[in-house]
Amino acid sequence: MLVLSAFRGVGSHIVNRLANEFGTLQEVRNASPARIRSICSRSVSVDLTDTAAWQRALANSQAILEAAQQHSVRVLAPTDADYPEWLREIPAPPVIHVKGELRPDRRQVACVGTRDPSPFGEIAARRITRRLVESDWSIVSGLARGVDTLAHRAALEAGGHTVAVLATGLDSVYPLGNTELARDILERGGALLSEHPVGTPLIPHNLIQRDRLQSGMSAGTVVMQTDVTGGSMHTVRFTLEQGRLLFAPIPAGRHALAPKSRGILALARTTGRELADTLNADEIYRKLLTTKFGNCPPAIPIRDRREYVVLLDRLQVAVKDCSGMESARMKMASQDGYARGGLPLGQPSV
Repeated sequence: MLVLSAFRGVGSHIVNRLANEFGTLQEVRNASPARIRSICSRSVSVDLTDTAAWQRALANSQAILEAAQQHSVRVLAPTDADYPEWLREIPAPPVIHVKGELRPDRRQVACVGTRDPSPFGEIAARRITRRLVESDWSIVSGLARGVDTLAHRAALEAGGHTVAVLATGLDSVYPLGNTELARDILERGGALLSEHPVGTPLIPHNLIQRDRLQSGMSAGTVVMQTDVTGGSMHTVRFTLEQGRLLFAPIPAGRHALAPKSRGILALARTTGRELADTLNADEIYRKLLTTKFGNCPPAIPIRDRREYVVLLDRLQVAVKDCSGMESARMKMASQDGYARGGLPLGQPSV
């Protein structure tokens, strides 16, 4: 997967198609140009038949693996047992880079939110995270300041497992101020995860792409607090596009007036059709909001602590449903002898 990714113009979609079509790199190299062109563009297919391009790709991949080993980083492909189950069900990166330990099951939930939470956001992040950990859920977040930091810390304080998804290589930490937090996550049995190899610096675009992995490796996302234009709205979009559950705690009284709460209120109180206009959503996102959520809010509200049971029940059902489908797929694969990896709301306090 690393070698294929190293060719110019080959993104994750093409890598996954090639991996599904061919069993080994040698099969790719031996394939006819016509067969390669049926999968890739002409320029990519030319590179895939060029010896010098293959040598560069192999050298690049070997360098990535050696650097990973030097920093105690594992490189995982979707066919590896440790690769997160939920990630296999989205357009996943061909490889991920992991430091520490991932949980071997589907009990992961993303907890995200603004970098500058109000007192409501801080309380919601701590309380909900603790309750999730007490119910044996692993907390996935992005190691950012604010809600992400609160969620990671609350998970550790409750003795739980947490995964930080980074937008850089795992030889560095962003923001630098969370270096100690990253170390604590590893020391207490959690993990750092990235789709980028060791040595990759921070690129702003990668922060958005990281958000799709947070939601992609989780049964659902709890957006603790966000404005309508907050960065957490990227994770919200990915959550909905990936067909995952979305939850939003509802602030009461003066807390509902905080600008940082406008996003979660919109997600939990307005229909998808109204939200599409509020967000000025593009054509693809607008279609999702106006069809699947046209007459209902996209987010499941958490109006007070009594409704934590709703959060937990819905997450449990999602895991159970996927486990049932996975068992059915495995049974079919076994039989075939072959399997390939591939409403107006109240306002009490939360």
